[in-house]
Amino acid sequence: MPPVPHAKITVPALPPEFVVRAALRGELDGGATADVALVCAPAGYGKTLLLADWARSSTAADTAWVSLDRDDNDPERLWASIVAALAACPSVPGTSRLHGRWVWRAGAQPEFLDELVDAIRTLPRPIRLILDDLHELVDQEVLHGIQILTRNRPAGMQLVLSSRLDPPLSLPRLRMAGRLWELRAAQLRFSLPDTAALLEKSGLRITPTQVDLLHRRTGGWAAGLRLAAVGMAESADRDGFLSQFTGDERSVADYLVGEVLCGLPEDVQEFLRVISISEPVPTGLAAELSGREDAGSVLDGLENQTSLLSPTGQRRDAYIVQELLRTHLLADLRRQGLKRAAELHGVAARWWAGRPEPVHALDHAAQSLDSALLADLLHRFAVPLIVAGDHEPLRRALASAGAHTVAADPWLALSSALAHLEAGEFPAARADLGRARQSWPAHSPGNLTVLRTVAEQLSAGVVESTAATPPPAPRIIDELPAEPELEALARLSRGAARLERNDRAGARAEFEAALFLSHSHGFGYLAMQCLALLGVIAGATGDVQTMRAVSVEAVALATEHGWERSAWSCAATAMLAWGALLRTETAEAERLAAEGLAVGAATSSPHLRFALQDVHGAAAFDGGDRAGGLAELQQARSDLGNLPAGAQQVASHAMLEFGAALQLGHSTAARTVLGWLANRTGDNAEHVVMRALADAAGGRHEHARSLLRPVLEGAVTALLPQTMVDAWLLETTLALAGGERPAARRALQTALGLAEPLDALRPFTHAGPGIRELLVHQHGSFGASDAFAVRALAAGARSGSRQALLSERELTVLGLLPSLLSLDEIADDLTVSVNTVKSHVRSIYTKLGVSSRRLAVLAAHEHGLLASSVRQG
Repeated sequence: MPPVPHAKITVPALPPEFVVRAALRGELDGGATADVALVCAPAGYGKTLLLADWARSSTAADTAWVSLDRDDNDPERLWASIVAALAACPSVPGTSRLHGRWVWRAGAQPEFLDELVDAIRTLPRPIRLILDDLHELVDQEVLHGIQILTRNRPAGMQLVLSSRLDPPLSLPRLRMAGRLWELRAAQLRFSLPDTAALLEKSGLRITPTQVDLLHRRTGGWAAGLRLAAVGMAESADRDGFLSQFTGDERSVADYLVGEVLCGLPEDVQEFLRVISISEPVPTGLAAELSGREDAGSVLDGLENQTSLLSPTGQRRDAYIVQELLRTHLLADLRRQGLKRAAELHGVAARWWAGRPEPVHALDHAAQSLDSALLADLLHRFAVPLIVAGDHEPLRRALASAGAHTVAADPWLALSSALAHLEAGEFPAARADLGRARQSWPAHSPGNLTVLRTVAEQLSAGVVESTAATPPPAPRIIDELPAEPELEALARLSRGAARLERNDRAGARAEFEAALFLSHSHGFGYLAMQCLALLGVIAGATGDVQTMRAVSVEAVALATEHGWERSAWSCAATAMLAWGALLRTETAEAERLAAEGLAVGAATSSPHLRFALQDVHGAAAFDGGDRAGGLAELQQARSDLGNLPAGAQQVASHAMLEFGAALQLGHSTAARTVLGWLANRTGDNAEHVVMRALADAAGGRHEHARSLLRPVLEGAVTALLPQTMVDAWLLETTLALAGGERPAARRALQTALGLAEPLDALRPFTHAGPGIRELLVHQHGSFGASDAFAVRALAAGARSGSRQALLSERELTVLGLLPSLLSLDEIADDLTVSVNTVKSHVRSIYTKLGVSSRRLAVLAAHEHGLLASSVRQG
């Protein structure tokens, strides 16, 4: 037999950048009990180096290695190499027949193999024979000999085959008999940590983001990673290199052509070329693009034989082409002419549209160079994409259609306006609305009118009108469209219009109907919008449980789909923050409000930012940063400016800012807010309660009670549910100040009954020590509200010390209030005028939220101020 080069039967050396993959070593060890092990993957997946590392590290058996090539299709050469490799194993004794002279005779392969098997059977130690690059063998006699060896394998030998393709060796029979162990491309792909290790061993120090990008770009293909490492090492601009690293990069293209594609028939290469335009490519689309009825079989064969494609989807009826290969094929296709690629994209666009899959259809239509096709698909799919939340694909398609086309087509202009609104791009939305009006047809179809009404309704309050093109007043759509997506949008618009008219029940019904349609048809984004708006209505009507439930659901939808930055997600977050503020979960309220302000900075309307700033400022105030909290509330009002706002939102802000200013003794600031509320909303219970609070703080108790009486009797309407809680708590305080303890108990009972369904604990934390004293003394007598009364008392105790609010002189005066000294005597003791003492006492009352000397002492004890004041005095 011919001599065998030593290199051919030597285990290959490992390069310095080789990454040991312990898990794959373990898998190979685990498969060592199988008669035949097959490592099968396309070129460049690291099969040879993996087996070389295993051969060097595993001690369970001796390794005989043969590196195969085309010349081994000569049976004499092949078997000479195999015999030489076996004989070179350390455990083969010198007396073994493997060291003898072997003669190959044409036509005597079975007898030759029988002798070889007998020689192996007598070896003292197990042996593994690794045949690397088995795909190089195509000669039928040679392959038949390998098959005989697998069938008659001696007990002490394992046959390990490495190949780019499944070898023709009756693999199904071996699998069925449990004699075959396999390792495929999916397992050989480099993981993200493996990728990082390879790049580091290649001498590259790159960022985790760059590692992640390269891993995704190559799909963990070892050859692609090594080629990228070489290119990056030679590039001064690594980010630029990565952005351009595709299958058309020269070194990658050369490897793909020389090692991957060259082994495939030309018709299969052409098949891969045409299907490369779609990612993923379903079997049906592959047939449409290639014109081959056997497209499914070709795809299945490519997956099983080469691993160049991976099945995807639950039914595994679509395929993904390895990315670097796909980008190479695409570049090759474009080199054949842009027209052909464009025609294929047109075929794909129509195929996807028929499914219907709007995102894929529009992406392909945009690349088809067929403007009529793109416009037609935009008319079909713009609204479904809007309600589903696929705004970015819609924006891409509109951009591809071109500004002139969009401006001349009112349907496209309105679709563009809605997409800009959802992105918070209000000037662009305003421009689109203007273009839609300018291109409006003399006789507009009903659906177009509906879309315009929806766009203008949703833009109200965030898109300012211009003198030249004032928007029409939003109207309620009378006739609902037949298409579910347009009907759902129309109902959203009708609900918003009814909400503007303060018809909350009607608005709720419309939003619930739109939500039902959204759930039925998969309009996820519209569902989030409806849930957010239902949360607003529930909050306005005092239905706290519903407010929390629907707002949590809206935020969960946003998180699931990546819509956290949408205005609707921020609106739901604002409602959750408001609920937390009322429950005195101050830190949570501040966190949620800050989160809403941060993520919705680009998309939120001024009114939404106003609401979030309100909660954040009030939470900061409640958390101890009283001056900062008041300043933030004042800034929120300033930022709103002259923009119109709903009466409830104005009243809510006014109550927060007024209360903060009053507690800090800033009477001028309090009067400013009072005037702002009156100018914005006219007469209402909030305005009256604020005036009564100011009178009570100034000691004008009787006047305060006379102001408050119409509110308590229901003669003056409250805009906010919690306002009546504030009113009855103020009545409690005033009754206590007047010595009417039974009336105070009844008022407190009423306040608790109103606050409990609202989960409104916050009013009790700002109500003063008289309320808390009464809660303690009347504990157990509030009936059904007892549990809530305990929570209210605990919330008051958590409100924290107010020592920082009092000046040094006020603390000194406070320390003397428990004594029997009159104010004149306190003045003499401090050597100041009695008017100065009175001024200090009024300030103490205001800052502690009390109305009498006795209550001031109680509050001081509660907050630990008396010991401090005595020490300072």
